[in-house]
Amino acid sequence: MRYFKILIPILIVISISFLPAALAPTKAGGQKVLDFKTSTLDGESFDLTDWLQRPDHKVLVLTFFATWCELWERDLKFLQRLQDQYADQGLRVFCIFTGSLSKVKAAKKYLEGLKIELPVLMDNKRVITKRYKVAGFPCGYAIDKEGFLRIRYLGCSEDVRIKFERNLKDLLTISGLGEMHARRLNP
Repeated sequence: MRYFKILIPILIVISISFLPAALAPTKAGGQKVLDFKTSTLDGESFDLTDWLQRPDHKVLVLTFFATWCELWERDLKFLQRLQDQYADQGLRVFCIFTGSLSKVKAAKKYLEGLKIELPVLMDNKRVITKRYKVAGFPCGYAIDKEGFLRIRYLGCSEDVRIKFERNLKDLLTISGLGEMHARRLNP
């Protein structure tokens, strides 16, 4: 009996420690993305939560890149086309530069050479890359305005791009984003 008097308070403490995870926001078909704050390549501040709360923004695409990735040129041009084509529907594409601060000039020159006008967020310590568990390049995420991951893609094959654009169009046109199922696209 003496052991039960000790065991019950221990079980209560353990149960309470799991309460925040049990009450964390979830949504059918998607997981809540991790918030982050960073700056752009041009030195402006960026806060994911603040950005998602803007009324004119429906979908945010975060795409991770490094200048050494040969496949990235095609992917950046594809994402620039999507931004140009769907901006009036609430799409915003942000590139996340995973290189070091010493490579910022090279990244700007690289993007200018490709005629890419997408905003670029800094991740020189790869904090965002680790949070989002980026395993390879190119890799991107579509996030709805409520902060839920809706689409993930890895690779830049024609098939991946076609599926991503089709799913992105669906996401932009769905008025009740809660009905959208999360999709993971791999090459």
